Amino acid sequence: MGVPNKKLKKLIMTIGIALGVYAGLKYLLPLVVPFFIAMGLAEALRPWSLWIQKKLSFTVKGHHFQPPLGLVGGILLFGIMIATVMLCYLTGGKLLLEGKMFLRNLPQLTEEAKQNVAEWCRYLEDALRLETGCVLLWAENLLKNLGNQAWELMMPYVMGNSMAWAKAVIKAVVLLVVIVFGTILALQEGEGIRGYFRNSAFHQEYVQMGRILKVIGAAYGKTQLLILAGTVMICIGGLFLVGNPYYGILGLLIGLLDALPFIGTGTIFFPWALSCFLGGNGGKGAILLGIYLASYFLRQIMESKVMGKKAGLSPFLTLAAVYVGIQLFGILGVALGPLGFLIIRESVDA
Repeated sequence: MGVPNKKLKKLIMTIGIALGVYAGLKYLLPLVVPFFIAMGLAEALRPWSLWIQKKLSFTVKGHHFQPPLGLVGGILLFGIMIATVMLCYLTGGKLLLEGKMFLRNLPQLTEEAKQNVAEWCRYLEDALRLETGCVLLWAENLLKNLGNQAWELMMPYVMGNSMAWAKAVIKAVVLLVVIVFGTILALQEGEGIRGYFRNSAFHQEYVQMGRILKVIGAAYGKTQLLILAGTVMICIGGLFLVGNPYYGILGLLIGLLDALPFIGTGTIFFPWALSCFLGGNGGKGAILLGIYLASYFLRQIMESKVMGKKAGLSPFLTLAAVYVGIQLFGILGVALGPLGFLIIRESVDA
């Protein structure tokens, strides 16, 4: 056999990198992700911690005293955590009131939904000249079967996995503790950690991986967070405009649905707007359709412009990466798919 040509070598290298990235994301990432988060938080807190440390420094009889950087950063981190918890508490109170109101009005809402479904069925029967009541009967049987199947799937999971839930809570607490103390130690020993990487035999590889992760963080992570925050705000604001009493909790839930692949806000808003148009409430339907269009164009603009400029990842490639990621990693593939694709591409092109 002849010597493999350049294209074959690159193909073999790409396959090897892809397998390595898959193994790393599948088996190594869960072990090291708390420390990546801790180091990221440490770098984000470092400028503020250094500023506070400088302000608290003083000199007595020629001796200079200053608080440890890890202590300053730890206090700052705990302050941010307390402020976040308070914000969640205040926001959660509003959402809790809406949830209670929703449960209290659930029978009425269910009856209104039944009436709307009955009207749509009659409309279809008249339009298609079908026997009266046949579409409604089919819809009732369909919803009943779906409800029974959902109940059968959910109950064993909820009732038979109490130990799994307990383990998940314990793991979450341990993860939080590791991240907090890891952030403090990374702040305190930041120069030593950087020196270790500089003196390592794999220094160039660390630099290249750091550059890749920086691109990924700026291009994908930040973009998705901005899209999620913007979508939630659009949904909450739009539902407030239509006078929905549950605008907070519904806007948050629908906005979070937009982060899931193949679902999006249109799954909720488009049928809702259509029902309003059919029911004669065109104004409300137009606002709901406007919410859907605003959230849709927000995602398209952010993904095509921001991600396109920073990483060259088009919406089509993002969709393909998300789909492959879900097939390989489950629901976490929503984030790991594009992450892995960017790592492979940057590594191959490096």
